[in-house]
Amino acid sequence: MNLRRTTHLILTSPTRALHRRGFGVQSPWAYELIRDVLFESASYYAYQEQQLNTPLQQQLFRIKNHYKEHPILLIDEKGTEAEARYNALLTHATPDSILIVEHTHNENADLWNRIVADPRAIITFDMGRRGMVTFDPKRIKQNYLL
Repeated sequence: MNLRRTTHLILTSPTRALHRRGFGVQSPWAYELIRDVLFESASYYAYQEQQLNTPLQQQLFRIKNHYKEHPILLIDEKGTEAEARYNALLTHATPDSILIVEHTHNENADLWNRIVADPRAIITFDMGRRGMVTFDPKRIKQNYLL
């Protein structure tokens, strides 16, 4: 695991704990997304049917279900393959696109930091192991630590 990223995750854990429940998030859109999609604790109708056993699988299902009319771009590769995929996906990204980046806590930590700094990535949600990016230029650039 990337030592700098591990230190960052430990130091930001109090902020993450509050934001994970939506506290301190001023945007109604982001608050609803955090509370009702990213960290929903209730059981969804299709968890058993689709054999979604882990919290990460269930969270990805909720994101896809919430954004069913938006293109979902997924990066689940690691390292240089992930960076190449990110560069390729940026050509297809629209303001409605949602980008999901896996393994942001270790192998893709440097890529995630680059994505957060990228001016095209408007709103980013850093969830520790997974990151989510929106590209809507009508919103103000922000990074949420969840």
